[in-house]
Amino acid sequence: MARVLAVVFGVMTVGLTIALVWSWMFFRSLALKMPVEPPPKIMAKVNEPVQASPLQVSYQLELPGRGEIFPALSVGGAQDYWPVAVINISNQGDSPMLRVISAQVNGWSRIAEQTIVVGPRETRGVTLAPELLPQAYVNEEIRRATLAVRVVDPQGVVSFAQDRPVLLHSGSDLYWGKKFANAQWVARWVTPHDPAVLKLVAAARSRVAGGRLRGYSAQPNATAQVVAAQVKSQAKAVFQALQASGLSYVSSIYTFGNYVGEAQRIRLPSETLSLNNANCIDVSVAFASAMENLGLRPVIVILPGHAFAGVRLGPQGDETLYLDLTVLPKGTMTEATKRAETWLKKFQPQEVLTEDVAAARLLKVYPLPPTDADDIPTITATVVDRPSETTR
Repeated sequence: MARVLAVVFGVMTVGLTIALVWSWMFFRSLALKMPVEPPPKIMAKVNEPVQASPLQVSYQLELPGRGEIFPALSVGGAQDYWPVAVINISNQGDSPMLRVISAQVNGWSRIAEQTIVVGPRETRGVTLAPELLPQAYVNEEIRRATLAVRVVDPQGVVSFAQDRPVLLHSGSDLYWGKKFANAQWVARWVTPHDPAVLKLVAAARSRVAGGRLRGYSAQPNATAQVVAAQVKSQAKAVFQALQASGLSYVSSIYTFGNYVGEAQRIRLPSETLSLNNANCIDVSVAFASAMENLGLRPVIVILPGHAFAGVRLGPQGDETLYLDLTVLPKGTMTEATKRAETWLKKFQPQEVLTEDVAAARLLKVYPLPPTDADDIPTITATVVDRPSETTR
């Protein structure tokens, strides 16, 4: 019996040993067949700045407008105007480079910052037009200022720095441009929400039946003739409000700088209506401001040496009532209309610029920011005209 048990245990021991060896060989073969994961790759640094030798990089700063800045044209993309500056960066190296450019008109603008990449063997021109602060628009005289331009690399090392003198014009100066290419920017002086304009409209309200200035709104089924008559009545009320105050002529066109032949000082309505004087363009934008305030469509007509106002007689169409307000303070509404028509007959159509304020608004030519008008005196106004180099 004992021998039988020994044989059984011996057989079992051998069987277990064979099973263990077979299992080890089976699992080892599986392990050898499994794919081996490759070791993780060392990732290259992302956005690692490329170092460029200073000898391979050059900078050139230019002032296209001879360093003159007209705040009224600084927004909206005037056709005949220039950026404050242009910096040309030339990379003669074999690798692209990153640069951060900043520009500021010290004391008059915010800091404008741009990040650019200049490719190998590439020259890039970058326009610099920092956003002007509100004080630039209420400034009344030409000012000397400094344009500060800095260029730094990704490590913050300054690779270019230059300060250039510039001239900041008054917020009331308009650069007309060559052949009056910027004439539509006169719409910036049409300021319908100016407190002085609101007072003018209030004074006109008492001069219409029922004290209501309806704009183009009319009774249902009103004809175009009825609407036109209503517009003329409102224009006459504003005309009479100006007449009652008594405006007198003053020349306010002169500007300083390199563009005295193409630039002009224009008074905002708040100044015109508080100082009791104006020239032809000044009183025209004041009248246009009142018309726009009423929801009407004013126009400014610009001729060689002169300007006058008008208003469309309907919400659509081009039929217009023209008024030369230089007949004030003693002239009548009829005389204002006749004088405007006389001016139109003196010139060929191509010499007459009719700037529609509503069209200018569609082009994002918006009113200038208001000046400080805490205490606006009672409206008074008189105008006499005389010829000038640009527009009186």
